[in-house]
Amino acid sequence: MTADLHELFDRAGRNPPVGALDADALLRQARRSRNHRRATGAVAAIVAVTVVLAVAVGVASQRRLSADPGPADPHPTVVQVVGSLGRLAYGIGADIYVADADGRNAVKIADGAPSEYGDCGGYWGEGPLWSPDGRYLAYRGDGGEAISETNTCDRTVNISDSTGNPVASFPGDGWAIAWSPDSTRVAVWDDFYGSAKLEIYGLDGVRQAVLPMPSDWAMPGDVDPVWSPDGTSLLVPLGVEIPVDGSTPKQLPPDDPRSQWMATNSPNGAEIAYISPDGLSVAAADGSDARLLIPGVLDKDFSLSPYGLQWSPTNDRIAFARASGRGQTSELAVLDVTSGSVRTLADMGRSEMFHYIEFSPEGDQILFSRTDAARTPSLWSVHVDGAPDPHRLVAGTGWGDWQTLTPTP
Repeated sequence: MTADLHELFDRAGRNPPVGALDADALLRQARRSRNHRRATGAVAAIVAVTVVLAVAVGVASQRRLSADPGPADPHPTVVQVVGSLGRLAYGIGADIYVADADGRNAVKIADGAPSEYGDCGGYWGEGPLWSPDGRYLAYRGDGGEAISETNTCDRTVNISDSTGNPVASFPGDGWAIAWSPDSTRVAVWDDFYGSAKLEIYGLDGVRQAVLPMPSDWAMPGDVDPVWSPDGTSLLVPLGVEIPVDGSTPKQLPPDDPRSQWMATNSPNGAEIAYISPDGLSVAAADGSDARLLIPGVLDKDFSLSPYGLQWSPTNDRIAFARASGRGQTSELAVLDVTSGSVRTLADMGRSEMFHYIEFSPEGDQILFSRTDAARTPSLWSVHVDGAPDPHRLVAGTGWGDWQTLTPTP
């Protein structure tokens, strides 16, 4: 992997993906990474919060945890959330704000104390803030300063309503808080660096499950789990599927799209987009009918954003960033899945980078974060047709999330 890409991940506050499949080497890398935010307390205010699909899922492992892992369900039961654009939630200066979708009329809903020891005092977060149904917010911190003795971030998980009224609070490790597709549960790490385990909590703050990782699974860096579209399992890097009912984890075959880097399901669960060494591809959910839509070497033509590829709610477009490195032009683009055509929406030049991309619920706009040459983050929006030019919404933060307003039953 090039030095440019290592710098990209340094700025994003995450470790780069690994290409080699040596578990011992991967574990050593995770333990000694200078990006350990447990050791440094450096949560990137420049890292934006993804919407439902936010977290990258890693490359395939060569180990098999079961003799005959089952294939992906070609017809998963998926209820796609349909709604309209609501409000913008974001974090800045240890506080959480909710504003109009265009960033105006901001109201502070969580008042935290900035820390002199790092960027994660007060309240902070990564991953999706809003629940998929738009009713709740999830973020981290206890509102106070970072723990000075160890210079670490307080990773308490907070669930609140849209006005900041507390709903639940419970411990959790990791970074992104993974909302279940039905908005009733969240998944977090329990022990990220020791004997790795995942925990599932309900909205009442009660722990529903503890899911140990396979004994020979090697932590490949700063990663988080991703829910399957039907909510029955969690996927972690190196191609491991963890059933939430506590049954035996499955090692996915190396040619399963879910084992590939940036694997992301479409909102309706019918297709999956991923990046392999050949480029950006789209396949049916069961891995069949794979189509290479954008050829390109992984570490040359794509930015390796920590939050990966983003499907439109209409299931027909994919937004992504590419060529984000020193000396290269940083470009935000949209791929038409049917035709394979690519439209550039924003070109930020050679000294700026994109970190986070999210479609509006209607699919007509894209929210993205931009970090300029001075490493100052900001949130922007642009229409999918590229006109008018991108518009800045909030300065001084690189993580935020648009709410999806859903019909009341």
